[in-house]
Amino acid sequence: MGQDLTKASKATLQEQMQFAKLASTATILPEEYRNKPADVLVAVNYGASMGLSFADSLYRINVIKGKPSMSAELIASQVRIAGHQLLPKKEDLQRQSVTVTIIRCDMPDYPFTATRDRAWAQNMGLLGKDNYKKQLMTMLYWRALTAVAREACPEALYGAYTPDELQDIPDDVHAHVVADAEPVDGAASVEPSPSKEDCRRIAELMEQGGVSDAESARVAFHALTGRDITSTSELTKVEAEQLLSGPELVVSRTRQALGARHE
Repeated sequence: MGQDLTKASKATLQEQMQFAKLASTATILPEEYRNKPADVLVAVNYGASMGLSFADSLYRINVIKGKPSMSAELIASQVRIAGHQLLPKKEDLQRQSVTVTIIRCDMPDYPFTATRDRAWAQNMGLLGKDNYKKQLMTMLYWRALTAVAREACPEALYGAYTPDELQDIPDDVHAHVVADAEPVDGAASVEPSPSKEDCRRIAELMEQGGVSDAESARVAFHALTGRDITSTSELTKVEAEQLLSGPELVVSRTRQALGARHE
């Protein structure tokens, strides 16, 4: 195997499985991967799609509630690797707020900005968590970073969320069936679906951004989620909750995506 294991894409499935079994027994491996070769295998292949080595995949991708997630540091790295500018954070210590800006390499005249402050954290029910008690400004920075990255360049995130974001999702999430939705192939059939009310709210936000037909919806959804879908019923519960956590971003990103289409 040797050097063929530098990237998962260069190793055969048998070699990957052998590596996963061996690696899962290592004591220096992050705890969530120990004695879980299947999770190791998924993580290294997920990381390979981003160009990460085995080691980077295992130390920078976590499994939270059964889902692979990126560290906030990895998201920042992916944004820069994609060629976009991630500008230094702006802190307002008096208001306890942090603002992060990204300028896409293909849209230099349209900066994307997200701000997270104490009021936002309180509204989201996060202030009682240890990390927010001990390092509020740092946590606000990471949340502002991931929010603006998801708006500005979702393709660089490969659909991943940070461990902190996934921890905010309740364990007792149940699937809701949209009455007029058609069956969706693949992952959507096993992922929890958003409620009708969440679908309605997201649709209203997208309409405010200029969505008026299936094609404009497809363009907007691709900008918001990185996926080619045309209906809110095709969103997962996680995607819907993340979109609704930043309604102003849904409107602005939709408007920018549709505006770029006509330029």
